Amino acid sequence: MINEKKVAVMTRMAAYESGRGKRDREICGFFRSDFVGFALLKTWIATTIAFCILAGIWLLYRMEEITSIFYAMDVEELLALGKKALTAYAVLCGGYLLVSWVIAHITYAKAHKASVGFDRMLAELDGSEEEE
Repeated sequence: MINEKKVAVMTRMAAYESGRGKRDREICGFFRSDFVGFALLKTWIATTIAFCILAGIWLLYRMEEITSIFYAMDVEELLALGKKALTAYAVLCGGYLLVSWVIAHITYAKAHKASVGFDRMLAELDGSEEEE
């Protein structure tokens, strides 16, 4: 005789495994700190590349102004421009890294919770076999 409760649990398990389960198991294969650290590394690299592209575009747009600073050899203006660029980079990087850190922690927590729920369903399925 078919146990309807077991069938319902196995159906939920199969739906989870074919959907989010693969990604959740992959995420839970890492330690939390490794997963978050890798996410931060990817964010830092992408932010640095994006900043370099934006800085290059800005430099091309302000080329006349920058060349006049170089020809005048005004070191204070050049240093001020460098400080502004470093400040903008630090703010941009810091903001994106903070957002990435929060998202990585939430993603890992959700994956871990779902994985624990799957393990609980598996234990429930094993327990129901013993009752018969």
